[in-house]
Amino acid sequence: MEYKGYVARVEFDDSVGLLHGRVVNSGDYPIVTFEATDVVGLRAEFRLSVDEYLSACKEAGIEPRPPFSGKLNLRLGSDLHRRVAVSALQSGMSINEWIKHVLEESVRST
Repeated sequence: MEYKGYVARVEFDDSVGLLHGRVVNSGDYPIVTFEATDVVGLRAEFRLSVDEYLSACKEAGIEPRPPFSGKLNLRLGSDLHRRVAVSALQSGMSINEWIKHVLEESVRST
């Protein structure tokens, strides 16, 4: 599910008959969690939870955690780093441009 740029992951807990959701694209810890017994209720709770989070941030005068910052740290190892740098150079791109190009091509085919 997606709402205002926030993406939720949902799991079903059969032991209590509840659907549990949490925002997964806001950093290391979930900023929003929610639950319901059915899909319609879950969607409503997701939207309500995101809206409440954004409202609470506004009231507190703090910036909400943005969905996907666009920054990604990678640990490649020295050999892969070298091969990526060489490939980028041969392609006439910066390492960042080359990685972005390769990732765009990869996700385009999925």
